Amino acid sequence: MKKLIFLFALVIGLMSQTIAQRASVFPLIAGDTISTSASLDTVSKIITATAGYSAIGIQVVGTRVSGTVTAKAYLYSSLDGSNYIITDSSAAFTTGTISYAFTKTTSPYVYYKVMVRNVGASTSTEALIVRVYYVLRKHDGR
Repeated sequence: MKKLIFLFALVIGLMSQTIAQRASVFPLIAGDTISTSASLDTVSKIITATAGYSAIGIQVVGTRVSGTVTAKAYLYSSLDGSNYIITDSSAAFTTGTISYAFTKTTSPYVYYKVMVRNVGASTSTEALIVRVYYVLRKHDGR
């Protein structure tokens, strides 16, 4: 019986380790669409990394609904969650489905904010659905 309980605990532990290493996606909500016909919308997501991760991967996927896409993705970092500094930015998106990835080989910051917004200061005909995927890789420990 003890061996069976140990085996069950081992399987559960291995499964949770595998799931923790897969990419997650923020749920799609109403505000995750950039529409710049009347105003300049921004989609913003915050990822918290507090467990000593060795690498972070973030993928921004945009699907054009209509118009001419002029958005760009930015990655900001913060230690306190209030004061962010820009650490990376993508090239300007083009029409169709857009995908851009940010990779960090260390995770010195606690908060990572992904922001997608229009490049220019004027309105356009853009409508873009934004999805943000991320994975936090733990230290291997070997």
